[in-house]
Parts: sequence; structure tokens; C-alpha cells
Amino acid sequence: MAGGGLAREDGTRLLDTCRLATDLMGGAELDAAARADATLCIGFVEGFLWGHGWQAWRSGEDMYFCPPEGFGYHQAVPVVVGYLEAHPERLIQQAHLLLFSALSSSYPCTQ
Repeated sequence: MAGGGLAREDGTRLLDTCRLATDLMGGAELDAAARADATLCIGFVEGFLWGHGWQAWRSGEDMYFCPPEGFGYHQAVPVVVGYLEAHPERLIQQAHLLLFSALSSSYPCTQ
């Protein structure tokens, strides 16, 4: 979808790009197209984490997921891949919903 970025694409695209990101973070050599897809996942996940945290702070509301201190894309990308592989029936949903579900499922707030 033009202008929608990865957030509006389906879970299959998210899984594909995040698998490549996992490979890249593990030191794999990727061609230019695969590297671009990997960095698409990384940027999407990191932006989501920062955006959600900023919105929670700005509005004074609790976050919907509670990752540990210092949490970033290095920890989040494998969580997303694991969640999507465990829930293939959800791959038809949009990436932003799946990222939220993966993080909420893996890092619930217990307060």
C-alpha cells in the first residue's frame, strides 16, 4: 500500500522482513534487497517501541505492554518472529496490530 509502510502490510510481510532482520542481527551477509527489508523491520519495530512509550508518557497513561529496562529492537524482533511463527493464522492481519499483540503477549503489565 503506497504511503502505508510496513504497518499496514500483512503479517506475512512482517514475518519475512523480521526473519531477515534476525539474520542481519546475527551477522549474516545479505544482498541489498534483503538488507533493505531487514532494516525496514528494524525501523518499524524501533519506531513502534519509541512511539508507544512516548505516547504513554505524554498522555500519563499506562503502557499496554511492559518491556524490561533498556529493551529495544534487538530483543523485540526475535519476539515478533516467534509470535508470528506460533500464530500463523494471524498472518492475514496488519503488521501494526501483530506487533502490538506480540509485545503485549510477551511483556504483559502486571501492575
